[in-house]
Amino acid sequence: MGRKLITVFVAAAMLGVMQVAPAAASSSVSTSTEQISANGKSFQVRTVRIDLTDPMLQLEPVMAEQGFGYDETFQSMIDRTGAIAAVNGTFFNAYEKVAGTRYPNGLMIASGQTIHSGENQSLILMPDKLPVIRNISLGIRVTFVRDKQTLTYFPWGINKYYGDDSTDQVVWYTPAMGRTIDYPGTKIVIRENVVTEITEGSVAVPGDGYVYFVGNSANNKQNMLPRIQVGDKVDLESVAKDAVSGQSMDPSQFVAAIGVGPKLVTNGAVDVDFMRDGFDDPKIVTQANQRSFVGVDETGRLVMGTVNGATVYDEAEVALALGLTEAMNMDGGASSALYADGQMLTSPGRLLSNALVVRQLSEARAQIQVNRQFVPDFQGIIRNETTLVPIRPLLTAMNAEFKWDEEAFRLTVNKNGKTLILNPDDRNANLDGQIKELETAPALIDGRMYVPIRFMVETWGGKVDWDPALFRVIVEIGG
Repeated sequence: MGRKLITVFVAAAMLGVMQVAPAAASSSVSTSTEQISANGKSFQVRTVRIDLTDPMLQLEPVMAEQGFGYDETFQSMIDRTGAIAAVNGTFFNAYEKVAGTRYPNGLMIASGQTIHSGENQSLILMPDKLPVIRNISLGIRVTFVRDKQTLTYFPWGINKYYGDDSTDQVVWYTPAMGRTIDYPGTKIVIRENVVTEITEGSVAVPGDGYVYFVGNSANNKQNMLPRIQVGDKVDLESVAKDAVSGQSMDPSQFVAAIGVGPKLVTNGAVDVDFMRDGFDDPKIVTQANQRSFVGVDETGRLVMGTVNGATVYDEAEVALALGLTEAMNMDGGASSALYADGQMLTSPGRLLSNALVVRQLSEARAQIQVNRQFVPDFQGIIRNETTLVPIRPLLTAMNAEFKWDEEAFRLTVNKNGKTLILNPDDRNANLDGQIKELETAPALIDGRMYVPIRFMVETWGGKVDWDPALFRVIVEIGG
């Protein structure tokens, strides 16, 4: 079975509106504006270089506040996410007149979670905190389990909609969709990895689950819907492959990603191939325009940039002149936008559906590795020199039973004959009737309960180590 995507369990009533303070300047972010000559022309180039090994920084694609299909001002995205640096993201249906239909075209991964499928040249942040650019195809495998019977499907896409005429479509929706699913067809609601409802009515994507949308075709009604029932367990696994060779890749190791293209530079040399990367629009292939790009320099830093009046070939030469070893084009023209350290370096000429941002965190984030497996959607924070981690993914990895008591506001954990009781903001833990004082109290952060990882793991005989270079907690958990 694939790795399940685990959601929060704290009641929705506990989720408040989080106000993000303006991001302060960081020594890990630097900006420049310079004139660069390429192909016999001179271009004004603005760049932002970011050292993503800084544990106070987090790279992620973001969508418009209303969700997929909508758009928002670039400045609002920056303010809302507390970004210290940002560039416009992937192409989207900017000219659709109906709000809610301006869908993006590229794949996206945020905090290890696949939030949009696609096949693109893609900027990917790897577990070593270094960005790479690869041509990948990204989707999901969904398996319904009942007793010993399993049914596996590959949805057309994630957080997309292919129009009312595509009655054979099957789509997976996550909370990142940000909207009610009211398209004509059957909605299979999944919470806590279990099918809880099957309806043709409108449904919201639950915060602790997903919606599996099945179009109204005769094929779907005959061959798929009768085989899925309320109570079925559901396993979800992201799947990826090299878009050219077809070789399988492991997307569980991708911390963040955004797919755009075309590719500009590979291994320090110009690498523009429109046919390979799926482009034939003259605006991309032949015309000069305002352009945005991302890349990697010789030190492994992420580089975001914009260049005025350039063809893609000009843009590639500019990237080389900047010392980039890898580079990729982003959406451009009126979408081109760049921001860093409180300055709008390039202002877009329209609202955007998405952007790539670097957030300035209020607390350092620690990576988590469990039983030699890096888990990108499982991050800890450092408080009082203690690493706190989200409790639910940890308990799942430990194969522990647990129950949240909303009325008593406490968590009870059972494993191998031991019972542990924890309360948020209380340093006193109850282990088999004995009070154990924690170095740092469990805390509720964005609706998730965080606990001291060393105490939890060592209570059941596991081991915890620390990699200071990667800011990573290494955990070994037995059965």
